[in-house]
Amino acid sequence: MHEAIVIGAGQAGLAASWHLARRGIEHVVLERAGIGDTWRTQRWDSFTLNTPAWMNHLPGIEADLGPRDGFPPGTAWVGHLEEYAGRFGLPVRTGIEVIALKRIPDGTFAVRTRGEDEPIRARAVIVASGVQREPRIPALAADLPAEILQLHTAAYRSPGVLPPGAVLVVGAAQSGGQIVEDLLDAGRVVHLATSRVPRVRRRTLGRDTLEWLVPAGFMDLPTERVTDPAERHAPQPLTSGVGRRGHTLSLQWLEARGARLLGRLRAVDGGRLRFDDDLGANIRFGDETSAQATRNIVEGLAAVGLEGGLPALEDDPADVPHPDPDAVHGPTHLDLADAGISTVIWATGFRPSTAWLPADLLDERGALRHAGGVTAVPGLCAIGFPWLRTRGSGIVYGLGRDAEAVVNRVTEHLAG
Repeated sequence: MHEAIVIGAGQAGLAASWHLARRGIEHVVLERAGIGDTWRTQRWDSFTLNTPAWMNHLPGIEADLGPRDGFPPGTAWVGHLEEYAGRFGLPVRTGIEVIALKRIPDGTFAVRTRGEDEPIRARAVIVASGVQREPRIPALAADLPAEILQLHTAAYRSPGVLPPGAVLVVGAAQSGGQIVEDLLDAGRVVHLATSRVPRVRRRTLGRDTLEWLVPAGFMDLPTERVTDPAERHAPQPLTSGVGRRGHTLSLQWLEARGARLLGRLRAVDGGRLRFDDDLGANIRFGDETSAQATRNIVEGLAAVGLEGGLPALEDDPADVPHPDPDAVHGPTHLDLADAGISTVIWATGFRPSTAWLPADLLDERGALRHAGGVTAVPGLCAIGFPWLRTRGSGIVYGLGRDAEAVVNRVTEHLAG
């Protein structure tokens, strides 16, 4: 019988394990593949983190991830996670896939794993398996012609492994926008089905934009202060960490580079696709959210008397607002054969892998129900979920404090 089991050995599970070890709580971390598996297997070759190195520290260590204001590649991040687990001797068991979790009448838990006859028992469980585990592909994908290669972003690696021909990318959040640019860099013809996604400048007033937003408390906004549920499920702002200091991405910038923009994909009839007439609205939304973020920074600095002596706002061609987005109307129909499209890449996000959890603990989206990482079941907690406790909970920046808070609750449960 373990005191605690942590399920998942990504950054969230490792942060929880560090805090458990620091308190002397005996535990084990179960990982179905390897440490940091999704970073290793579901990212493309040119992928970099979108938060600068100074934001990507796990508890107990300041990572050596290159320049403070640089953006680590995914391979470096995976290496750091492995080094972190080894340095602190965290009790990670890899290749152990959890297939069921059950609460026993005595208040303990039984965790069943694939290939094992006996469950692993524990007095507490922390679910750290993440929400980006299973690719989410819309049902209309089944109506595409069989000869079209379909990939989710989780399977995309580089332009060179795709068949000749044009590529349609569906989804214009961070992954979609960055993959479009990756394809354009390789000289591919790219069509992009856009969506309503916010945008931020990569740099503002001489610094990475996040270096202004984080001290202002942007990432520390408590979940309970967000009254609009849609805000909690909004995609991350469009931007890129590729390059020495990353760079801004916008729909009109991608179009200027050669991308052929469309509205949201609405229907598929064989090789004939139909799109909403919302391209202009999607461009306008990106422009408005970027301008608002910049205003918030400038006004916040003025409020504390720090506007003087700062550099001027940088010229950023990718952040120039569209002169008349209301006049923009993308094609509402596209014939795949006529456009020479051989590949469709679904940049449509992920869903959590929660089939192993009791169904009565899941919400309508299939995610574990919790309040601040604490479920209705005593001793069962979660970490690594977006908006777990704050806006920053879904990224590395927020994990240390989330892990401490969750492990505090586990500690209280074990002491009870």
